[in-house]
Amino acid sequence: MDQAIIEDLTKLSDEEKNILHGQAIDRGDYSVSERFIVNSAKLLEGKALALRPHTRFVDFPEHGHDYMEFMYVYTGQITHVIDKEDVTLEQGDILFLNRHARHSIRRAGQEDVGINFILSEDLLQTLLPLVQGNEVMSDFIFENFDDAGEAEYLFFHTRDNFPIRNLMDNLIYAVVNRSEPLYAGLVILLFSYLAYYRETLANALRIPSKDAQLKRGVTEYLERHYPTATLGALAAELGYAQAYLSRRIRKVFGKSFQKLLCETRLRVATGLLTASGMRIEEIVRAVGYENRSYFYRRFIKKYGVTPKKYRKTHAKGAPSRP
Repeated sequence: MDQAIIEDLTKLSDEEKNILHGQAIDRGDYSVSERFIVNSAKLLEGKALALRPHTRFVDFPEHGHDYMEFMYVYTGQITHVIDKEDVTLEQGDILFLNRHARHSIRRAGQEDVGINFILSEDLLQTLLPLVQGNEVMSDFIFENFDDAGEAEYLFFHTRDNFPIRNLMDNLIYAVVNRSEPLYAGLVILLFSYLAYYRETLANALRIPSKDAQLKRGVTEYLERHYPTATLGALAAELGYAQAYLSRRIRKVFGKSFQKLLCETRLRVATGLLTASGMRIEEIVRAVGYENRSYFYRRFIKKYGVTPKKYRKTHAKGAPSRP
């Protein structure tokens, strides 16, 4: 690595000098959000890729990002706190965080130099087709673009991997010297190296959001108990007050529990109509309805035909009884 670059990366920044004189981190330098979401426009300043040495001498408070970032520890060590767990990077290690992740960072000393890489959305969009088939990075990057995606990180213990360490030196050199034509090639090469040396992946964690956990819990309950399911039983299973759970389901799913239950029962009924020889009245009871007329009304409203006509149109060859 060029000595001038090393000196520039390790010298005290103006922010760090202020911190050593007792000043706090100015969140306005990073974010315009009350939830402390670091804003890419403030750090990229129109560039496709930027790097920024991590701020030392202070516990950096919990924050998120509106971009995907990764940290490379140049010297020393840096400890991140993610989902209440310590993730300690040593010299040469790399940590990727998607834009849904939140974390804080414990106080680093003068010899602890972590370099944050900020990737613009345009650069990631360019790389997106090139990561298909990359077993390590593809799902992570696709999850980053999903507006409903979940928080995720990838921690690579690359301290003793010379090819990756050498590549990181080249990437740092390119970004410092603003060699933009090299960015995409170097980053995709990094992704390829991390997949090739997949034994360096020390830890990976996807952190389900509360909404995602609720969706999973409700969906799994309905799949198991659709014939007899009730909101009260679901509330007891998930540990929520019934009224609160009803509101949460409407907010997360955009529909009521009864609507979800009806949709589940009708979906199961269509499967039985097309793949079994059960009588329609048997199917009505099997999915949890006692009133045949009510079932018919809901079925016709959903699919536009009677169960009998649906069976004739979609039957898969199973002998049927009307």
